[in-house]
Amino acid sequence: MTKKQTPEVKLTVEDRLDIIIAHLQRMDKRDRLRTIGGFIKGVLGLIPLILMLASVWFVYVHGDELLKKIAQQAAEQAASFTQNSAGDLMQRINVMFPDGR
Repeated sequence: MTKKQTPEVKLTVEDRLDIIIAHLQRMDKRDRLRTIGGFIKGVLGLIPLILMLASVWFVYVHGDELLKKIAQQAAEQAASFTQNSAGDLMQRINVMFPDGR
């Protein structure tokens, strides 16, 4: 089995230079696209950092209000739970001791 022999084409120096220039132009376009893609990826990578810094700033400025609101809601829920539990306990006691003894 022999390989198919392709006829060798003799290229002049100018033809070879033209081929090299064409490859360089394609590489330049690819590198330009890579640079643009890298910039966009970098900007998108900054979004979480910006969100985190904004959150830290918001908590720093409004932290007292947030803590007051959380404490108030926790106290309301505890009071509601205590009322419900105390009412159920009193009902159970009344069932067990109907005379109050």
